[in-house]
Amino acid sequence: MKRLQKCCCCASTRTGTLIIAVLGIVLSVLNIIIVWCVERHRISFKTFIFGEDFDRKLLALDIPRIILTVNLCFTILICILLIVAVQKRRSWLMLPWVVLGIVLAIGLLISVLHTSISYFIQEAKDEEERLNFNILASAILILGILYICVYVYLWAVVFSHYLDVRDEEERGRYRKAPYRR
Repeated sequence: MKRLQKCCCCASTRTGTLIIAVLGIVLSVLNIIIVWCVERHRISFKTFIFGEDFDRKLLALDIPRIILTVNLCFTILICILLIVAVQKRRSWLMLPWVVLGIVLAIGLLISVLHTSISYFIQEAKDEEERLNFNILASAILILGILYICVYVYLWAVVFSHYLDVRDEEERGRYRKAPYRR
């Protein structure tokens, strides 16, 4: 993979990585607030393994909200770790974010495809409802792929900075080019 030199054609990968980490923290905090402020009946939850009764019991106990909140707290922790890694120039501290980022991109792709295919094959009562399902499925697919592209670009910015820092660590402090000291 070719390394990126700039983030969004104007900032360095270091600055872009810091902005991405702060953005990750802000969005995670906003998601936690939204998850706990939205009424419970507006959140849909299916396990696909157990029956609908079990799903309703889990939803009544706020289990999906708790799981999502724990995941978002770990995201905040990893983003803080990324900020520290950029400031201290330590590649091994960036590695959790890099690994989590690519795993989340793959999971997001699977989720977008599953959701859009589910709407495409869902049975409709009439022709108008079928049209609405197809429009919704197409919108989810197009917007989801667009979101994945942006996410993978941001991951590539962080990964490029990770590779730069790792190479710098391998060269050693005194073997760097004079203009990089």
